[in-house]
Amino acid sequence: MTRFNKLMSVARSPAGQYLILFGLVTLAIFSVLATPWAERLFVKPFTQGLVEVSAALIRPFDSRVQAVGDILRFNDGRGAVQVLAGCNAVEVCALLTAAILAFPGKLKYGLIGASLGVLALQTVNLARIISLLYLSRGSQEVFEFFHNYVWDALIGLEGLLVFFIFARWQARRMAADARDAEPPAGGSTVPA
Repeated sequence: MTRFNKLMSVARSPAGQYLILFGLVTLAIFSVLATPWAERLFVKPFTQGLVEVSAALIRPFDSRVQAVGDILRFNDGRGAVQVLAGCNAVEVCALLTAAILAFPGKLKYGLIGASLGVLALQTVNLARIISLLYLSRGSQEVFEFFHNYVWDALIGLEGLLVFFIFARWQARRMAADARDAEPPAGGSTVPA
């Protein structure tokens, strides 16, 4: 068997088809996100929205917090975080969405899974932003460690966990749909 035939055999397998579709969907999503209009119309307002939501969640407990554009800060000047591209979890959400939408099954279930997955990722990202704001008041080394290692790893692992939960749910949902579509045992499927 030649290398080309082996490659085509892999591409025809379910795993190969998934990887190809995942690559294409990922390329499409990131191509859109890389455009200036996506930055202006989606990424920047979304990032500022994360900062506003973070401030709104903190204010009932700590009135010193202010949201200014993409910066969440204390009004006493002792601590602030700027939420930039990469810190808004848009890229992780895009990868998760591509992984879920490329997964075999009904598009309806993929859209539900992607929506809930993005919501889960952004909920944890809000906790990340808020914790980093409070860590910014202390040691710079501790802040950098949590910013660059702990939270990045946790967000990435959450994305994987959400995907695995979705894949399991999707498999169960498809099996239930197949059972529901089967005619009853011993019954006629043709109306009398």
